[in-house]
Amino acid sequence: MLINFRSRIVSRGEEGFSLMEIMLVFAIIAVLSSMSMPAMRGFAASRRLKTSAQAITDTLAFARDIAITEKTTHLVVFDVDSSRYWLASTETFDVQNPIASAGRAANTATSANGQAVISRSSGIMGIPQPLSQGITIAALLTAHNGVTQQITSGVDYVYFSPTSTSVDTVVYLRNVRGNAIAITVEATTGRATIQEMSPEQIQTLGL
Repeated sequence: MLINFRSRIVSRGEEGFSLMEIMLVFAIIAVLSSMSMPAMRGFAASRRLKTSAQAITDTLAFARDIAITEKTTHLVVFDVDSSRYWLASTETFDVQNPIASAGRAANTATSANGQAVISRSSGIMGIPQPLSQGITIAALLTAHNGVTQQITSGVDYVYFSPTSTSVDTVVYLRNVRGNAIAITVEATTGRATIQEMSPEQIQTLGL
């Protein structure tokens, strides 16, 4: 009896798993994968939203910093329709035609001895930066000349003065799952902060 039991164990080990058992394992893996895919897609969409928000915030912080160090007003221009943004300066920016600053680099300054002075912004000035896949600019709330306006299409901008001041601004980003993030620029300090929005806030603002 013991010999027969051992022989069955050995025989089982030599044969390995049956085709039915392998198919069952694959079926279980397929079910688990189908259950986890929506969660994975949701995580990826949320991650792209946060990454885009951080990239814009970094650009806003850079514009503020370079405005202070170079003592020249700098701007971040937003093309809402194309969901892209770029850095501009008073030299390249035309308030009557903001989109014209895309692709325009500032002229290279020269020092007293005639050598070119390379600006920290020379490599990125006027170069449009697209948002991550599936991320759009839902709306842009700004105040120019004391008038607050919210746009959902067109082009608008945020400026930073050499004294670090700006204008109260909110940039709303949205992903394909309806999640949204608000990037807020404070006028007195020019600093930008990121806030994830609740479903109630999204519904109230109609984003």
